[in-house]
Amino acid sequence: MKRFILNPLMKGALVVLPLLVTIWILWAAFVWLNGMGISALTALNLEQFIFPASGLILMLAVLLIVGLMFQFSVISWFYQRMEKALLKFPLVKTLYGAVKDLANMFDNSQHKTQQVALVDMSDNGLGLVVGMITTDSIPQVVKDQCDNADDLVTVYLPMSYMVGGYTVFLPRSKVKPMDWTFEKAMRFALTAGVSQDKDDDQPLL
Repeated sequence: MKRFILNPLMKGALVVLPLLVTIWILWAAFVWLNGMGISALTALNLEQFIFPASGLILMLAVLLIVGLMFQFSVISWFYQRMEKALLKFPLVKTLYGAVKDLANMFDNSQHKTQQVALVDMSDNGLGLVVGMITTDSIPQVVKDQCDNADDLVTVYLPMSYMVGGYTVFLPRSKVKPMDWTFEKAMRFALTAGVSQDKDDDQPLL
């Protein structure tokens, strides 16, 4: 019974569920954008321009225009000044900062300066840990508390199956950079090594 029914059922679920969840998330995003666009057209008394998917087309056009506008330094400068003013409000700073950080995770240009590395945590009994060198600069407040601050790098250690991790300051001798893309390393770490490309299915060392 298990061999002929349960095993194929589990196999089918493993194949179909990821596809269904992906389709559902994309569909929900499209419906949300379409609803926002239709609400904007209604508020502007432009009901004559409403047709199926008109809201989605409008929102995509707006996003495209905004992206093109930010190619100009004047727009970027004005946005940075406005952003700096908004961040003076504590609640806005917390909410806006969290949403912006989440959005930056999907920005490939933000990952070009983040080097994937193996972190030697053997002294703590953890062996080798996959981490990301986020920056070579250390906050001044940290430098004031450390004698060897010039030898430290900032490393992010993601946690498997969780949206979170640890940001640690480690000596460069404990960190070994690797030729591994940010996306592949994050997928490997977040899924505890379950999800990885066939080309990466080999020992890290």
